[in-house]
Amino acid sequence: MSFSNDVRNELARVIPDKKCCQMAELSALLAMRADIGFNRDGELTLYTTMENAAQARKVYTLLKETFGLASTVHILQKKRFKKSRIYQVQTHLDNPEGSALLGKLELSEAGIKRQVNWKAIRKNCCKRSFLRGVFVSSGFINRPEGNYHLEIVFNDSRMASDVLRITHKLGLDARLTERKNNLLIYIKESETIVDFLRLVEASNALLEFENVRIIKSMRNQVNRQVNCETANLAKTVEASVRQVEMIKSILARIGIKGIPPHLREIAMLRMDHPDSTLRELGLLLDPPLTKSGVAYRMAKLERIADTIDQSME
Repeated sequence: MSFSNDVRNELARVIPDKKCCQMAELSALLAMRADIGFNRDGELTLYTTMENAAQARKVYTLLKETFGLASTVHILQKKRFKKSRIYQVQTHLDNPEGSALLGKLELSEAGIKRQVNWKAIRKNCCKRSFLRGVFVSSGFINRPEGNYHLEIVFNDSRMASDVLRITHKLGLDARLTERKNNLLIYIKESETIVDFLRLVEASNALLEFENVRIIKSMRNQVNRQVNCETANLAKTVEASVRQVEMIKSILARIGIKGIPPHLREIAMLRMDHPDSTLRELGLLLDPPLTKSGVAYRMAKLERIADTIDQSME
């Protein structure tokens, strides 16, 4: 099972304690996935279609907890969402409980409006529950081992813009874009995805995401350090090769006695230790010399080499 399905299934098992939050999440699930129509017996019926049993169970539970409505769950063999099996929660509304649902969630026999019921999400806790219901319905999140990406897909522009407003009200930096015939709200920053998982109470997913994120961060830090050290080593080797060639050129033209006495020792040390850094060469001197002191003497040797080159032109 994918990480995205794991997250949706975890959220499908979360039932809010507060009635207002239950109402808010139910409102989201119905706005995203439900339709109203008449069954074969002419009874007004709410049809809520979900991808798996956990999601359908959540709709069933929330309808029962919030309005006392008894529903039936049907498994349908139908090509949808790239799946051959989907789950449909059917709820008869020709009763007082059904009338209460229609009135409370501002639904009508004409159909369900794909928009946010703002009266049901006045509190922040209700906004979080609503957002959880939206993600359970149409959310997707990449495995944290890959690129960081979370999205929620919509086929209605009003619903998409309303949910985007909710994410911003909750402090989430989400964005809206279009892909093919759908709109989607997406988040790519890992910190914001962590905030999203925390807000919708996906505790297990949050821990797994954070663990992987920490490991990736450490690995990236190690890689950066190794790359930095490799680059520094390459610069050291390049400088050493250049200095050795320079000293060989000086020796070939004027000999060791042509080099001033205070520079001879460092010149010979460089020849004997071509792989050493300037700091390491300084420690080999007696008395020891700092890195900047060694660099200063190397610069003097370079000026001697330049003077010799100019005199031979």
